[in-house]
Amino acid sequence: MATDQDAVDLSPVIERLSEGVIGVDAGLRVTRINGAGAELLGIDRERAVGSDLAVLAGEELATACRRAAADGDELTVDVRPGGQRLRATVHPGTDGLSVVLAAADQDPPTDESVFERLHGIASDPELSRDERIERMLAVGRERLDAAVGLLTRIEGDTHEVVTAAGPTAPKPGTERPLAETYCRRTIEDPEPFTIASAAAAGWDGDPAYDRSGAEQYLGAPVTVDGSSYGTVCFLDPDPRERPATEREVVLLEVLTGWIRHLLEEQAYERELRQQRAVTEGILDSLPDPLYVLDADGRLTRWNERLAALTRRDGDELAGRSITEVVAADDRAAVEATVGAALERTPGDEADPEVVEARLAGEDGNPYELVHAPVCDDDGTVVGAVGVGRDVSEQRRHNERLSGMLEATRSLMQARSREQVAEIAVAAAREVLGFEINVFRLYDSDAGTLEPAAATDRARAELGERPVYEVSEGLPGGVFASGEPRVVGGDETPGPIRSGLYYPVGVHGTISVCSTEPGAFDRTDRQVLALLATSAAAACTRAKRESELRDAREHTGRVLSRVNGLIQNTIEVLVEATTRAEIENGVATQLAASEPYAFACVLRPNVTDDRLAPTAQAGDADLPIDELAIDADGEDPVARAHRDGTAQVLDLAESSTPPWTEAATGMETLVAIPLGYKQADYGVLVVFASDAGDLDGRERAVLEALGRAAGNAINAVERGRVLDATEIIELEFAVTDPELLLNRLSANAAGQIEAVEIDSRADGRLRTYLRVTGRDCRDVVDRARGLDGVASAETIVGTDGGCLAELVLTDSLVGALAEYGALPRGAVAENGTTRITVELAYEAEARELFELVERRHPGTELLGYHERERPVETRQDFTAALVDRLTDRQETALRTAYHGGFFNWPRDVDGNELAAAMDIARPTFHQHLRAAQRKAFQELFETRTE
Repeated sequence: MATDQDAVDLSPVIERLSEGVIGVDAGLRVTRINGAGAELLGIDRERAVGSDLAVLAGEELATACRRAAADGDELTVDVRPGGQRLRATVHPGTDGLSVVLAAADQDPPTDESVFERLHGIASDPELSRDERIERMLAVGRERLDAAVGLLTRIEGDTHEVVTAAGPTAPKPGTERPLAETYCRRTIEDPEPFTIASAAAAGWDGDPAYDRSGAEQYLGAPVTVDGSSYGTVCFLDPDPRERPATEREVVLLEVLTGWIRHLLEEQAYERELRQQRAVTEGILDSLPDPLYVLDADGRLTRWNERLAALTRRDGDELAGRSITEVVAADDRAAVEATVGAALERTPGDEADPEVVEARLAGEDGNPYELVHAPVCDDDGTVVGAVGVGRDVSEQRRHNERLSGMLEATRSLMQARSREQVAEIAVAAAREVLGFEINVFRLYDSDAGTLEPAAATDRARAELGERPVYEVSEGLPGGVFASGEPRVVGGDETPGPIRSGLYYPVGVHGTISVCSTEPGAFDRTDRQVLALLATSAAAACTRAKRESELRDAREHTGRVLSRVNGLIQNTIEVLVEATTRAEIENGVATQLAASEPYAFACVLRPNVTDDRLAPTAQAGDADLPIDELAIDADGEDPVARAHRDGTAQVLDLAESSTPPWTEAATGMETLVAIPLGYKQADYGVLVVFASDAGDLDGRERAVLEALGRAAGNAINAVERGRVLDATEIIELEFAVTDPELLLNRLSANAAGQIEAVEIDSRADGRLRTYLRVTGRDCRDVVDRARGLDGVASAETIVGTDGGCLAELVLTDSLVGALAEYGALPRGAVAENGTTRITVELAYEAEARELFELVERRHPGTELLGYHERERPVETRQDFTAALVDRLTDRQETALRTAYHGGFFNWPRDVDGNELAAAMDIARPTFHQHLRAAQRKAFQELFETRTE
């Protein structure tokens, strides 16, 4: 807000005057000059400022100024600067003098003293604002020769007198319609409006003329903060002899400007008072103490909260040091933070320091006091502002949270839901401070909420708590809805007057009660909700860990039993030398192991396509000797045999014959296929008296044992043909175009013969093919593009044929070997392959033939022969030799033999064979000679022995 001295800027007014106005300082140097003054003196205005008055306007005027300054009175003299007679009026002022110049033949110049008078009135601290306005109106009456001076307020169509001057003036508060006043014309234009003679100007008969009786009128609009307020006007019943002069209009404008300034100042102060009242109301309504300190750290302002907390009124607080209103033990720390705030330098953006202290006279609650500097417009620290925050509730809240954290740790260590319940009711007592607490756990089997833990006070006040059904009572309702409830009055049992009931997830409820009505606040509800959530998580964890412990214990028992079963069964499989021993041993071991009650093995009979029992064991002694299961039926044993997957039959729920009649007293059976790759050896059937005993884990164990038994049977069957002295030789022709040799020989001349078949360590088969009468490259290229062929290479090629090596991932020969047959040869011509195999005498030749026919429909049996082998078979010799050779030695020997290296002349040389093995020629010959030496040793040294 502007100061009083600068409230009204007179420069625009002075500039409009026809008289010259010159301002000079105490040294008589020109400080300002208006345009009229420069014109009267005939000088350049800009060059005049700063010049000596005597040089500029003559010594005569300078002398008059010295006299007026010395006497302090206004002085009017005639001067002749440059020969022109001018009338000069000198007005002494506080900061220099003002000189008004006019031509001597003009009217007396506008008396600048009127401006000084108005300034003096506006600046007089002894006068009220209304008195200042009234005196300004009086000056206007005097200078404008008017009977009445008014300040009016115009709102809508109402004209109200605010301040009046003159004996005939209406009283303040007088209202009349705006239409009955001259002011209605004044507010339409921002410029002053004057009437010298109303009658002459045509106002005769106008309501304004008739009501006021004024002939002359001078008025100017008043605005306050940019909004229309009303008018300043002067009226007189007598007409003026002439219209208002420019000097009079200027005076009206200046006077209106001062009044506008006073009104704006009044509005500003009123707004400040309102803002101060609002601010003080806000500060007094704050729950925290707030105060302002001067530069010495003494109280200058404070809110009611500080006075209430310190139990001191305003007189007792005013001027006191802030350290006097805090507890003695905390004064040094508070003084240090206040000093730090007062010593802050401008631009220091560091966070204010916080100190904890207790206020003197208060109940001892701790407060966090924060002090920040208060700066003036220059940034100088002139005081400090302080605010205190009660941290007692925060401390209690932190203590509760600490208690909840500790309770949560304890809850998460609980090993059972019952232990969780005990910890939760104790935590509710210790953290919330309420003694009547009950925790109920949900029994999913019974569908009830049962009391699991309660405080001693709860038992004393309420006795033994009942068991609730879901949705029954307050606990049941809360558990069913999953929403907490706060109850009181008639809803509470016995002496209880208020209670909190919270669900604990899917595990139960917790209730905290009090004999006092309305005992729980929002914080209590929040803490109990947190406790209930933690308890629910702890219950879930405890239940899961309990289940895990049970599962681990069960798994341990199962593993111990299964390990024993597997160990015993594997021992049987390793020691068995016949298929019957394997079948009987597996059935015996299973029947002797819990939870199995009976086990049997059913072997397929290809003669009648039925499955019949060949081994059985168990205390149940089930009558299954005469059973015969149709291999193509829907019996679970038949499906297991046919599909190669385990089958489960619930005997209690099924009426499937013949098992429901034969397996009396049993609840379930599992049928496990016995097989190895494509070889099928029957079905293992296991019975249990309790359906729950044969769960997924048990079935997985049985399936693993079934695979192990099938593998063992396959090994026995394969060994039989090698050891047998009586064998069966089968020869059959395969015309299926999908057979590998048929695909290689189809639509081409020549013959392809499998001369050697060898099993590799990775389970694949390596076969050597002798191709005659055909381009070997065509055979190898065709083989490389076929399924089941991992690689195909030419070992050696001649004009008449070649030797090729194929590595196979799947083949009929491999399937025959897995079944226990010994391939003796395979020759393919024109898409038909003739295969010769040997079987042990006891083997099922028909079953083998059906295996081939299933893979390759249209297979024709060409020959069936039974014959005897010598005691030492060719296979025995070959096996002994192969055991002595390394892989590289065996490959070098086979490649050389089948490649024609030993023919004369040689069909292939060492370079070609070395290249085929991807080794150097010397290395090849090293392997070949080592293999030859071992072969001769086996041949000659063994014979000698």
